[in-house]
Amino acid sequence: MIELIARLLSRPGVAALLLLSSFVISILMLVPPIYVMQVLNRYVAFGVDGTLFTLASGALMAIVMEFLLRWARLRIANNVSVKADDELARKLGEALTDTRLGHSESVKTATKRRLMMDLEVVQGAFSAPSINTVLDVPFTIVLIIALLIIDPMLAGVTISACLFLSLCAIASAMAEKHAARERSGSDRPSIGPIQDDIVSAPGVVRAFTGRSFVLHGWRTTVRAQQAMARKLAHNRGMISTISNATTAVTTVAVVGIGAVLVVRREIDVGILIAANILSARTVAGFSRAAFSAGTFARASQTLARLRQLERMPREAKSGAMLGDFAGRLTFDDVTFAYGGTTAPLFEGVTFSLEPGDILIVHGANGTGKSSFAELVMGLRDPLRGAILVDGVDLRQVAMPWWRTQTCYLPQDTTLLNATISDNLRILNPSLDGPDLNRAIQAAEARDLVARMPAGLETPVEDNGRHFAPGERKRLALARALTTDGKLVIFDEPLEGLDGPGKAAIGGLLKSFAASGRTIIVCSSDPAIIREADWLLDLDEKPRPTLKKGPGRKGRDTQVKPALADNDLPAASQGGQG
Repeated sequence: MIELIARLLSRPGVAALLLLSSFVISILMLVPPIYVMQVLNRYVAFGVDGTLFTLASGALMAIVMEFLLRWARLRIANNVSVKADDELARKLGEALTDTRLGHSESVKTATKRRLMMDLEVVQGAFSAPSINTVLDVPFTIVLIIALLIIDPMLAGVTISACLFLSLCAIASAMAEKHAARERSGSDRPSIGPIQDDIVSAPGVVRAFTGRSFVLHGWRTTVRAQQAMARKLAHNRGMISTISNATTAVTTVAVVGIGAVLVVRREIDVGILIAANILSARTVAGFSRAAFSAGTFARASQTLARLRQLERMPREAKSGAMLGDFAGRLTFDDVTFAYGGTTAPLFEGVTFSLEPGDILIVHGANGTGKSSFAELVMGLRDPLRGAILVDGVDLRQVAMPWWRTQTCYLPQDTTLLNATISDNLRILNPSLDGPDLNRAIQAAEARDLVARMPAGLETPVEDNGRHFAPGERKRLALARALTTDGKLVIFDEPLEGLDGPGKAAIGGLLKSFAASGRTIIVCSSDPAIIREADWLLDLDEKPRPTLKKGPGRKGRDTQVKPALADNDLPAASQGGQG
C-alpha cells in the first residue's frame, strides 16, 4: 500500500480526480436501493404509472452516469502507473547491468530472472482496476452510513462482514509473502537450469546418456513448482470461497434481521430490500479488495528484492577522463579475493608497465588469470591496494571512458542477442563501414560473416552459442578491435582457434607491440609466453612472482636503464620483497 500511496502522491492532480470520481460513484451507488424503496412504497401502494416512469428514468440516468464515471476513472487510473512502471523497469535494468561484478554474482541467476518476470506482477498489482478496487473501499463508508440510517443492527452485520473480509485479506497477504519466501529459498529447486540443460544442451544429454538424470531433475523441479502453484491457487481459491460465503451469510443475516424488523413494523419491505442491496454492494467491495491482497503482497515482495539489489554497489559512470591516455599501468600492492572466500586469490602484486611493454599472466586453471584481466578492466575491485592508469586510481576513472581505451578480448566470448553488426559496434556505435570491415578482416572473420544469411545483419541467438567456439572467438576479437585503445587485454586468446586464427592473434600482438601499445595477455601457451617482456606467475601463492620474459631480448626498442639494471619494473621492487 505504501507503493500505491507513493504513486498517487506523485500524480496529485490525477489522484484528486480519482478520489472525487470514487466519491461520486459511491453516491450514485445509493440510487438503486432508493429506487427499490420508492417503487415498493409509492408505485405499488398507489399504482401511478407516471411515478414508475419517473423513478425508472431517474434510476437509469444514475446508472448511466455511474457507468460513464467508472469508465472515465479507469482511463484516469491508467495514468497513475505509466511513469512509475517505466521507472521501475529502468531501475531494475540498471541494477542488473550496473551492479559491480562481484556483488552481482552473489545474486542467483534464478533470482534475477524471477525479478524480471515479476515486473508483470507489480504492473498488475498497480493496474487501473486494482487501484480503483482499493479506492472503492474507503468510500463504502457512504453505503455504511446509509445502512446506519436505516437500522444500526443491519449496519452492524455488514460492518462485521467487512471486518472479517479485511482479516482474510491480511491472512492472504501473509500467505503470499510466506510462499514467496519459500519459493526463493536456497533449498528450493529452480526450473531455469533444468530448462537450459534440456533446451541448450541436448547433444550433451544424449552423448553421455544423461536422459534419466535430466528427466529426474525435470520431474523433481516441476513437481516442486506445481506443488507451490497449487498451494497458491488453493489460497486464492479459499479467499474467493470465503468471500462468496461471507456475502451469502451476510445476505441471510440482513434479510433475517430485516424480516423481524418488518414484522415489528420498524421498517417496511422496500427498506429491507434496499438495505440488502446496500449491504451486498458494500461486502462486494471488500471481497474484491480481499482477493487483490495477495497480488499486492507479491508485488511488495518483488519491490523489496529490487530495493536490495539497488543497494548493491554500482559501477561508476562519472569520474576522471584522461585527455590522452598513454598506456601506463601500475599495480600497487594489489590483493584480490572473491566474496565469501577466506583466502585471497593473489596478494601483494606490485609492478609498473610502460607503453609498449608486454606482460604475460600465466598459471594453471583457477589461479585467477581471468580475474586479473577483469581487475584491469575495472569489472572487479581489488580487496586491497590500487590500480593506476597514467598515475590515476582506476576507481576514480569514468568506466565508460576507460572501456574505450582498451582492446579487451575476454575468455568468455558471450555475444548479445542482437545482430552481428550491433555486437561489433556496441563499444563504438559510430564506427563506419570501412573501419568495421578492417576489424573483421584482422580477426579473420570475413568468411564467417560472408556465410551468414544476412551478413552483418544476421541475428545472434542464444548469446552466440549456435556459433562454434572458434567462430565466436573471432567475432569477439573483431569486437575488441573496434576501439583504438592503448591498452590491450587478451584473456586466453588462442583458446578454440584453428591455425589461421592463432596466426591472426600472433600477428595482432606483434602489430600492437610495434605501435607502442601496452599489452597484457593471460595465457600459458608457450607461443604467447615467448613474446613476453614480463611474466607474472599466478601459480606462486600467495604473492605471484614477476620475472623478465624472453621477449625483451629480441625487441628493438631501447630499454630504460632502471629496467635494464633490475629484474622488475621500477615500481615493482617494493612488492616483491
